[in-house]
Parts: sequence; C-alpha cells; structure tokens
Amino acid sequence: MKVLFTLCFAVLTALPALAGVTPWMELKIENGHISIPITISGIETKAIIDTGSQINALNSAFRNKNELSFGTGQNYKLKGVHGTEMVNSFNQVPVNLFGAEMKLDGLADISLGHHSTGLLLGAGFLEQFVLQIDYPNQRIRFVTHGVLKMSELQNIDFQLQKGSGMPIVKVGLGEDKSAWVLFDTGSNGGLLFNKSMAEAMGWHDTLSAEQSLSKGATSHVAVMDNYRVPEVVFGPYTLEHVLVSIPADDSRIFQQDQYKALGSNIRGKKIQGILGYDILQHFVLTVDYKNGYAHVGLPEEG
Repeated sequence: MKVLFTLCFAVLTALPALAGVTPWMELKIENGHISIPITISGIETKAIIDTGSQINALNSAFRNKNELSFGTGQNYKLKGVHGTEMVNSFNQVPVNLFGAEMKLDGLADISLGHHSTGLLLGAGFLEQFVLQIDYPNQRIRFVTHGVLKMSELQNIDFQLQKGSGMPIVKVGLGEDKSAWVLFDTGSNGGLLFNKSMAEAMGWHDTLSAEQSLSKGATSHVAVMDNYRVPEVVFGPYTLEHVLVSIPADDSRIFQQDQYKALGSNIRGKKIQGILGYDILQHFVLTVDYKNGYAHVGLPEEG
C-alpha cells in the first residue's frame, strides 16, 4: 500500500500500471464531511475528501494556528455555492498520508472551518483512483484504474460535466421530473437547489420550511429555507422525506453560465443543484472520477 500511495501522491500524475486495491481504512464523518488522518509539516490533522471540489486546498485556520509558511503558487478564482473570490495558493507543502511522504503543490488558501482540519482533497487527488466510500460502516479504500470494469458496473446516471469536469448525477424528484446535480461529498446537506426549482416543484406552497444559515467555500453566508420532500430517486433506490435546502432570498447557488467552459463554446448539462451527505449516508459508493462512472449500493450485512 505504501508503494502505491508514494508513487501516486508524491507527483500527482497518472497512476502507474499496478493492479491493486488498498485495504479498507477507517474514515470519520463529522457534520456530514468525510475526513481521513494525515500530517502536515509533522503536525497531526485531518483531510476532507470533497468530490465537488476541482482543487486541493490548505485550511488557512490550520496554517495560522500552527504558524506555518510555504512557498506561494498561482492565484485561484474560487467559485463557491454562494459567491466568487480570489485566493492564493501554496507549493511544496509536506504531507504524510497513510504512511506516504509527499510535497503537494497548488494548495488553495481557503477557510475550511476549525483549525483541526488541515487539508481538502479534490479533483487532483480523486482522479488518481477509483474511490470506494462505505458510508454506513465509515470506511474507505482506493482501487487502481483497470481493476474494476466501471463502465459495466455503473447503475446510476453519472457523468463528468463537459467543460468543467465536475461530477454530476441525475436524480428523480417525482412526477416524472428530474434534475442534474453536483455529486458532492463535501456538502453536509441533502439536496440544494435554486429558488426557481422550489417554485417549479411547488414546494413553497405545499411544504413547511425551517430556516438556517449556510456558508460555502467562500466567505459568503446565506439564509436557507429547508424542506423535507416526499421522495427522491437516486439510481435504483427511492428515498423518502429527503432534506432539500433553498436560498431564502433571490441569490443563486449557480450562475447561468456555469455549464459553459471558460473561453469556449462547449456546453455540458446544466447543474441545477447539489447532492450531499443526507442522501449519500445510506450507501456504498464506487466512483471513477477520471472516466465518469459510478455505482451505488447497500452495505454488506454483518
């Protein structure tokens, strides 16, 4: 396992042709977020695995708490669910992950909440493997590309959005209605939609709402209306009383041009919302982030 991780993570390039599956490793789920133990500059901390993020990131609260400094990299235009802002990045950050020593480049400097979280691992990490997450048993493992025939195993409408490369999945909302949503292990809610979806579905008129505050990757905070909708279809499974959150004002969680690649005419499917923990918590997920395949199943008994 150490050989596999050292080769992959140290350079963050394509995985070598080594067929293998790591053992199941324990993960923690805190406030809906998946985390694994790591060290940064020899300091024990944790990393959040976020399928909805196109970048890897260092938590500014962790860096400030431990008075760490690193070489600076390029700036990023960070687009969160509630707004956009420019952030710095860091290079040559020493990380130990499952016994593998590496130095990571291009870690965006963003707020990830409490300083006990050090790192966020997104697309640059996830595309190296087929990722298996067993939510009910709180465990995770990584599979080398080619070991599983994911094109044959896929049992859900899942793909990478053209242009952005973001992982998206199709969910059913009842009465023959459906929506393409971001597949996001970094979201601790159920489904997050714009206000227009709530109006189209009639949720404002038929369901009671409770309000809460929501903060994404940027510093913006939004007031949300939270509903429990009768049912949502996720692959071969139908879930009842699913949590759906809608901005209480007219703010949008996605802009109209979010499905068009920057500087091109390539258009992918329009992302209408975000799918998160309140749905994912019931399943074992196998995700090929690189090639755009996914399988959803129930955990083994015993």
